[in-house]
Amino acid sequence: MLRLTKKLLFGIEAVLDIAYNSGARPVQAAAITKRQGIPKRYLEQVLQALVRAGILAGQRGPKGGYRLAKDADAIAV
Repeated sequence: MLRLTKKLLFGIEAVLDIAYNSGARPVQAAAITKRQGIPKRYLEQVLQALVRAGILAGQRGPKGGYRLAKDADAIAV
């Protein structure tokens, strides 16, 4: 049986949240924390791992956040 870790589940939730809520602006980690209930400190680690994996693209600054680095159809679990 395949066991899914919390980190993996949080990553999937974050990517789905970003795919659903992204628009003209990137999605901020605080907004994901509020909607999904993932602790922000832990979420930041997961998001950075997803950026390093090439799934997300990060944007710094006060209006920064995260957006999908690939087309949503090209991302698979």
